[in-house]
Amino acid sequence: MTFSICASVDGRHGAAIATKAIAVGSTAPFVCRDGAVCTQAMTKTPIGVHAIGRLERGASVVEAVSSLLAADTHSAQRQVHGIDSSGQTVARTGDDCEPFAGDIEGETYTVAGNMLDGPAVIERMADAFERSRDRTLDRRLLAALRAGADAGGDKRGPNAQSAAIVVFDPETPQLEHDLRVDEHDDAVTELERIHETARTAGADWAAEYPNLDVQRWPPAERD
Repeated sequence: MTFSICASVDGRHGAAIATKAIAVGSTAPFVCRDGAVCTQAMTKTPIGVHAIGRLERGASVVEAVSSLLAADTHSAQRQVHGIDSSGQTVARTGDDCEPFAGDIEGETYTVAGNMLDGPAVIERMADAFERSRDRTLDRRLLAALRAGADAGGDKRGPNAQSAAIVVFDPETPQLEHDLRVDEHDDAVTELERIHETARTAGADWAAEYPNLDVQRWPPAERD
């Protein structure tokens, strides 16, 4: 029911996702200092939670996802993909996922989708991400999401009902790096609007308080 992308660029890890169901941002995309993972099709949120936890403890994304799916009795109905900070990628589409279902592993990203209008959805997402190398990671993720939506997206209807973007940036956490549209008649377009609003608000805030230290991650220990 979903199309999504995970990517890692210059120490930043992110995911963007859209679906014809509500509140996908609360259940499917996960990021941390060591990578990004999406769980979808028959979504199982703990797979994303545990995969990220294993990345933080030193496992590769291949090890994390493979071991979690191996222990899952419904793995044939799952779709999980992601990338870690070393650049390793993984994409698993179960044999029982609703067609069209498929995935792509690129050099710095993974794309996957299920119950889609056709393979062009993920193909155009991958192409849009690769063609937008001059943009910031958040904009590249949104460009891929837009391409997927324009290529047909979810086969149940022309527009996604919910969408989300999340980016881990260890240097400068920003408003536009964690945004969700939980229910809307055109969630990708609404996510684009909110993203631009957040970028503008963040720039205005920085201009108004130029000497205020931006919180880093992890935060400095306090006395």
